[in-house]
Amino acid sequence: MSTDEAEILAQRLSALLPGEVKVAVTGIASLGAQRRTLFLDVYESATGRTTKAVAQIAGAGLESNIVETVEHEARLLRAAELAGVVVPHILAANPESGTIISELVEGESIPRRILRLVEARPELGAKLAADCGRAFGMIHQIPTAAFEDLQELGDPERYAAEMETLLDSLADPHPTFRLGVSWLRRHASPFEGVPVIVHGDFRLGNFLASDRGLTAVLDWELVHRGDPMEDLAWLCLRTWRFGADALVAGGFGSLEDLRTAYEKAGGQWREEGFRWWTVARTLWWGLGLARQAQAYLDGLSTSIVLAASGRRVVELEYDLLRLMDDSSSS
Repeated sequence: MSTDEAEILAQRLSALLPGEVKVAVTGIASLGAQRRTLFLDVYESATGRTTKAVAQIAGAGLESNIVETVEHEARLLRAAELAGVVVPHILAANPESGTIISELVEGESIPRRILRLVEARPELGAKLAADCGRAFGMIHQIPTAAFEDLQELGDPERYAAEMETLLDSLADPHPTFRLGVSWLRRHASPFEGVPVIVHGDFRLGNFLASDRGLTAVLDWELVHRGDPMEDLAWLCLRTWRFGADALVAGGFGSLEDLRTAYEKAGGQWREEGFRWWTVARTLWWGLGLARQAQAYLDGLSTSIVLAASGRRVVELEYDLLRLMDDSSSS
């Protein structure tokens, strides 16, 4: 980013914040296709205080769904903070420009760095698993009345049908994924309770952690209403353990520590639902990787990341077969 562009952005961001403030762009965390993340210094003229902040800005050519996502994310972050969840405090949100500005939270987000912290201090893994369990409990108790416009995605039959539609859209056959759809239908575990707020992407890489434990829950773009067990299962997928397979809770802690803290925070654990969603989200992610690979093969993208996704499809097929076998024999 050039100096001139940084200054223009700083002026635009200053206009979104309340009071007399001056913004300086101090760094770039990422420049994605849909969003870019910038580090900021926000100087308040009245108090002389400087606040470290982060701005997430949607890319050019905003689509309405991105605007809606920004609006939902800002509302949910504020509701989550009121519920006691550790999240970045929002300083300003502007759906029209696709921008959210929040206070900077210290911590690591890169999975390997978090796992190294746990390797150096094994007791941190139990603390982090418990922190995640408590965060889930708080998220699932966020009042849903203000979020009835969120999609409800917890119905097992509807979910299986959507997975089958995704599978049918692929050019190559995937018999393992086809078997997975059949398994979901045979072992459906409906959630009888009132649908809750489901984060949808709470896993290693999408939260901040330090040697004190969990410091912030990030990436609320996939939030919806549904079965709370979906959230807990997603954190525990083998694909998000990054090699630390023995530690079921995200590669850093035990399932027991996660479950105990979740229940103490008011959550109700359903083992059958947890297993079903573990299979369901493994299937979902496998299909997602296969679709990314197909986009590359079809010439819709030249991204090496999408090409590499195709090499990982077999990992998810392996995981899926293991999960279905474990469930059938338990």
